[in-house]
Amino acid sequence: AQNPLAIQDVDNEVLQEADEYLRKHKILELFEDLTTILAYKQPENMDAFLIDVLKQRKLNGNRNIVYSDTELQNIFTLYDLKGVGFITKEQCREALKTLANSEFHYQKAQEIPMGEKVDLFGFIKLCDEALGIKPQ
Repeated sequence: AQNPLAIQDVDNEVLQEADEYLRKHKILELFEDLTTILAYKQPENMDAFLIDVLKQRKLNGNRNIVYSDTELQNIFTLYDLKGVGFITKEQCREALKTLANSEFHYQKAQEIPMGEKVDLFGFIKLCDEALGIKPQ
């Protein structure tokens, strides 16, 4: 008969290795992102949509980032401390870089063309163009 403690040790080791793998490759974050995108987009053909999203991620690190309108407004307001209704080009670029969640998006935030002053509508548009952020 096998020693029950030896079986338990093997089980614990397998679980530990699985946990390390999930953490190392950020699998839980991936599924959380995919679930968020699915809930937001609600595609008709979920399988094809997920395949497309994963292909996009593989090509360019593209991760759709989902923020509510209120969250984007709050971020804009943090940079528009005087409440003048616009932020400078530099402030907008800093805000975009703060929101970037990959090197790909960070580069796009640094390079995207914009005017000297950016209002809230323009900021939300730039979030979408540079980072793929879709306000809810």
